[in-house]
Amino acid sequence: MTRRSIYDTITYVRKAVLIDKRAEKELRKFSRTVQLKFQALFEILEEDGKLEEPFGKKLSGRIDLFEIRVRQNGQWRALYAYIGKDSIIILCAFAKKTQKTPIIELDKAIKRLVDYKE
Repeated sequence: MTRRSIYDTITYVRKAVLIDKRAEKELRKFSRTVQLKFQALFEILEEDGKLEEPFGKKLSGRIDLFEIRVRQNGQWRALYAYIGKDSIIILCAFAKKTQKTPIIELDKAIKRLVDYKE
């Protein structure tokens, strides 16, 4: 009988993480520290295909949208969606100042997502 390793059951789900040009511009407005934290989370998202709380969360009521969460001298968010089986698109980034995600940011993300699904 062959001995099995825990590594026999690991499935790698590497995804391509793409950043919308407009979201990239929004991210550049953040402090260098916040940008580096987002970059680290993008790399985890690329490797694992998802983020666990407290770093990521599916937006309630939004089938296609997820958020990346950074806490560093305030709260920062990036909204993203899955495109096909192998890609993730970062749609927008903003400073979160209220309990709920601002409607303007949700609308912006949805409009940008439509561009990628066409």
